[in-house]
Amino acid sequence: MIIDYKSKKINGIFKKIYIFLFLFMLLMPLPLLLTKNGLYPFIVMESIFTLIISILIVSILKLKISIQGNFLVVKIIFTLYKTDINKIYKIRKGETMWSGFNKFGTSTNGLIIFTKHRNDLYITPENEELFLDELKKNNPNIILEKI
Repeated sequence: MIIDYKSKKINGIFKKIYIFLFLFMLLMPLPLLLTKNGLYPFIVMESIFTLIISILIVSILKLKISIQGNFLVVKIIFTLYKTDINKIYKIRKGETMWSGFNKFGTSTNGLIIFTKHRNDLYITPENEELFLDELKKNNPNIILEKI
């Protein structure tokens, strides 16, 4: 059985960071128009930056956290992270995005999942209580910490 969870919507600080980065990347090639090299370098740079921005937008909008049988899987178009739920020993609730090694959260106040054999995972499921209940069904030995 596969249960999918959406990531939380992007909140204040993330929106400001992303908007700044998008504008910076779109405006960065403009000085190339003032050089004598012509339009070609501008088009190339703008195309590269547009591709990077598109990848970021897709990764934000398509991020899925799912429970597939006994595995916790984080994916966008392909699998980014996969771990056995039985290897999860602790979940810390209410952490910021600056915690954890694998950061696939789109918001602050997410969950850090600690496993026995992998680095920490930071995620921000939209419905945390439902997500935690489903994890506890598969592994009742998970310790919940609230910050």
